[in-house]
Amino acid sequence: MDIAGFGRVVFWEGGSLWLALITGITKRHAHHAVQLSVPLDGMAQFQTEPDGDWISCHGALITPDAPHAFQAPGKVVANILFEPESALGRSLLAKCVRRGLTLLDAATMAPLAAPLAAAYFGGASDDELRKLAQRTIAAAAGVSVQPAPVDTRIIRAIAEIRARIDEPILLAPLARLVGLSPGRFRHLFVAETGVSLRAFVLWERLNRALSIGFAEGSWTEAAHAANFSDSAHLSRTCRRMFGLAPTSARVVDLELRQSA
Repeated sequence: MDIAGFGRVVFWEGGSLWLALITGITKRHAHHAVQLSVPLDGMAQFQTEPDGDWISCHGALITPDAPHAFQAPGKVVANILFEPESALGRSLLAKCVRRGLTLLDAATMAPLAAPLAAAYFGGASDDELRKLAQRTIAAAAGVSVQPAPVDTRIIRAIAEIRARIDEPILLAPLARLVGLSPGRFRHLFVAETGVSLRAFVLWERLNRALSIGFAEGSWTEAAHAANFSDSAHLSRTCRRMFGLAPTSARVVDLELRQSA
């Protein structure tokens, strides 16, 4: 099977960092997350239309549910994905000039890329990379004060979803939990998160499964822990949302040396 990249994948509640030497193409896909793409050396390329031209850039923002393909052969790239309903996600989305791909210039990207490159090539721990990724998002958003939080009823519902991600998640019980009618809850969830409950739950299931699988659990165990029917179901979903199968991203613990 073709390998799309070699590197590190770090998960946290509400986000993930994919930091790797890119060796292949992630096929056309779309995901619930906001994506900040930070090439650590050179440029990356995106394709937003089927069979369209590849667009080269020093960095990019991709809005939720925007189809795209990605490549950066021989380059190390940090792709940070995070939930648009998060405080930082909402701040960064406000900087997007349009739905889909927003290109970022070299002057904007250089101070974001330098700390990530130093951490990656210096063999930083997962916890250090996690904190750095979150600081990178804040720096890109240009925020020093957190925006207003999401409605507390939606925060409570999201906590319940995460606690029961290995079980079926139904709208009506969640609505009762937070004291709303199903119709009102459905409307509020979309208004606060920008996506439907079903899309959000699928995103959470996928992140949970990938975090288990990349931590050397079997893909069958990872699928069942996130309520996928089997590893094939997990693989199909990953292809649709990330453009690659779980086994196409090879995670290594060894430090990757920057080529001269």
